[in-house]
Amino acid sequence: MAVQPNTPTKGIDSSCSSRMAKLELSDGQSLFAKLVVGADGGKSHVRELARIKTTGWNYSQNAIICTVKHTVENHCAWQRFLPSGPIALLPIGDEFSNIVWTMIPKEATERKSMSEDDFVKAVNHALHDGYGSNPQSNSLGYSGDYSWEVPPKVVELASERMVFPLSLKHANEYTVNRVVLIGDAAHTVHPLAGEGVNLGFGDACALSKIIADGTALGADLGELSLLKKYEAERKPANIMMTAILDGFQKAYSVDLGPFNVLRAAAFQAVQYISPLKRNIISYAIVQQKWPLFF
Repeated sequence: MAVQPNTPTKGIDSSCSSRMAKLELSDGQSLFAKLVVGADGGKSHVRELARIKTTGWNYSQNAIICTVKHTVENHCAWQRFLPSGPIALLPIGDEFSNIVWTMIPKEATERKSMSEDDFVKAVNHALHDGYGSNPQSNSLGYSGDYSWEVPPKVVELASERMVFPLSLKHANEYTVNRVVLIGDAAHTVHPLAGEGVNLGFGDACALSKIIADGTALGADLGELSLLKKYEAERKPANIMMTAILDGFQKAYSVDLGPFNVLRAAAFQAVQYISPLKRNIISYAIVQQKWPLFF
């Protein structure tokens, strides 16, 4: 495999008359391939060069993303829903975790500019102390050894804080002749459930299988009819998950007493109805294509 660092693509020629796609690089070189896979993120340059349009909208929220350190290793992903948006603590190994904290843009600017010590205090306040009481062991009247765990305390900021505006974006097409999009290049979703990476894994798995099957049959890997099989498999599933996540974002943007009670009751029901819980988990980690019992 040849790596071309710091040489952005200026153009893609994937005309139907050619059996190869031509990539024109900024240094004057040209590359030729049967298939170009756009896996270059939400601002995909491949998608732009392939002239694939998108549909979507911006959320009135930003996300602060950074790495933090604990005194002990974190073995679990944590998320807490706050009035201005969720905060997630995602383990990455050893005593380190990534923070994804959603909030209104003004608050994000303030959090990014505050001192590191104050930011660490704000993170611990959000995860542990603030915005209402934490659940207590046996609070629902269940007997036995059931108890609630809590996330490990953050002791240090281990990276720069970056701020990103949040949006929903979905490619109108996943493929044109000899070009295919996967992951965030094909769809960006709200990070509130951490589903973006799972959708990307699902895309990569589906595309690799279709390419393997096509290779076994001697097919042209850039042929549009072959690539449309990938689109037919992944696009409906991705649209469904995108709609669900957008619904969650809107549901948690409403702060109204009766609605809050109903929302909390629904989540409690899922927690204690095991078949429903298992089904939702399987759908979330892309082990099944459709939610619930479809």
